Amino acid sequence: MPASMSGDEVLQWLTRNGWSPGRTVGETARDFVSEVVAESEAEGFPAVPFGAALRFIATYGALELTHPNDPESRLITNPTGGYEGDFGEIAELSRELGKRLFRIGYDLPDGGIFVVAEGGEFYCIHHTGAYFLGSDEFEFFSNWVRGDLQSL
Repeated sequence: MPASMSGDEVLQWLTRNGWSPGRTVGETARDFVSEVVAESEAEGFPAVPFGAALRFIATYGALELTHPNDPESRLITNPTGGYEGDFGEIAELSRELGKRLFRIGYDLPDGGIFVVAEGGEFYCIHHTGAYFLGSDEFEFFSNWVRGDLQSL
């Protein structure tokens, strides 16, 4: 596994997995966000979408990104995938960090849930704890590939 991935390497990996510059999933992104908001309200922890989440979902939503060294490991950029009780955990992490968070995807087979903060930072909520994954989407993707999750 590489010690780090450059921005170009991240772009190449994204492209191999179906992403392209200028990509947008407009209507799908709106549907994803509406579903997340409805699910979060139903669980009693309303999620409010914000710019960083909307941009990420519109640009990267609906991708299934296969790990370059482990084809069984995938990062799914669908914010509607999650588990019952996720929104309570997201709300708890939000309080701890003092930042609004929005669910943006998950990974398989580990089952980590990914969220983005208003400032564009990325976090993972996993059954083993909460982790910081990067200050922007390129760090997020690179750190996920490298397995570089920093405990909070």
